[in-house]
This record gives sequence, C-alpha cells and structure tokens, in this order.
Amino acid sequence: MNFRTTVQTAAIVLILGASAGAQAGLGGLSLPSLGGSSGASVDVDGFLKNAGIAETLMRSSLDQMVSSLASKEEIAKIDALKKQASEKTDAKEKGAIEQEIVKSQAALLNAKDFDKVANEDIKKMDAKQKQKLAGAASNFILAALKDKELVGQSSGVISGLTGNPANLSKLGTVKDAAGSLKNQLELAANLITKVPKVFSAVGVKNPPTKASDAPVATTGD
Repeated sequence: MNFRTTVQTAAIVLILGASAGAQAGLGGLSLPSLGGSSGASVDVDGFLKNAGIAETLMRSSLDQMVSSLASKEEIAKIDALKKQASEKTDAKEKGAIEQEIVKSQAALLNAKDFDKVANEDIKKMDAKQKQKLAGAASNFILAALKDKELVGQSSGVISGLTGNPANLSKLGTVKDAAGSLKNQLELAANLITKVPKVFSAVGVKNPPTKASDAPVATTGD
C-alpha cells in the first residue's frame, strides 16, 4: 500500500471513529442531530428516507465486493441465502434472512487478505472488473459514512418524536431503522480499515470523506 493510500485509510478511519473503542460505542466524530429537545421539529420522513438509501447502498456495495473477490463456492452460499429471502412472505422472516446475508458477506470479506487482494488479485482483473470493484469499495465507505451520520442523528429524531404526539405512530419505525443502521455499521467496522487498501490498485483517487458525497454509479456482472 503506497503512502497516499495509507493517508487515505488513516483519514477515513479517523472520520468514522473506527478504533476498537469507537466500534463498541460508535463514538468518534461529533455528528449533528435533528433536534434534541422534546419540542423540536424533526424531519422524520427525511430521516427514514436517508436510512433506506444508506442501507441499500451498504447492501449493494457488499454484494458487489463479494462478487468481485469471493470464490464461486462462497458466492453460491450467499446466493442460497438470497433465494431463501426471496421465498419468504413474512416481512420479519425476510428481514432476518437479509440481515444474515449482510453478516455473511461482511464475515466473508473480513476473512480476505486485502493486502494480497491489492497486490496480487487485482492485477488479474480486467478494466471492467477493476471499475466495478472501485465503485463498490468507494460506495461501501460512503455507506458507512451515511450510517455513522444517521446513527448520530437518530437520538435527536427519537427525542423529537416523543415530544410530539402527532408523530408517535412513527416512533417504532424510527427505532427499528436506527437499530438496523447501528447493526450494519458494527458489522462493517472491521472492513472500514481494510477496504481502502484496494483504492490505489483499482484507481480510486478521491474516496468519499463525508456522508453527502455522491455514490459511484456501478453495474452488475
């Protein structure tokens, strides 16, 4: 990993607060809230929309990194879980399997030697494969930044809801979204220090550094 990539990795880790202690408590960067007082007006729908965008981006980036780096056997196991999820009609059962997919993908990628990926595996990829991995890696970091910001905002949103009877019906949905984002960020915590190792090898020169950065358009296989 060259000097530039090392600096990028250090900056991203600092932004995301990815030390062991920060992973446990999701501390680190001080984030804005959406109103902490009970009387504050909060954009609940905006929060839920952004939470959905962040979760979708995280899942798609993990999916694409797995398809780029995993073996056929490993991909087959993930595909089997996807099939199970697609066959479920109960929302909770479907959601549980989808969470298991994310866990399995994160564990699979965590087991990879990203130094080897950067120094050996990527050299065997063609330009299209490198572009796909570059987009997935960049979007993964962006998704983590979005998750981090939204987790920080969630307490203010919940506080605002409890002080506004008109919005109490949305409280459960917001709490579920906040919990899902926190779980997702915790699953991704170890990868946050590994994924930037491939940036230089796949041509990522300007990785995302804030949640408002635009995602990279990617394509499937």
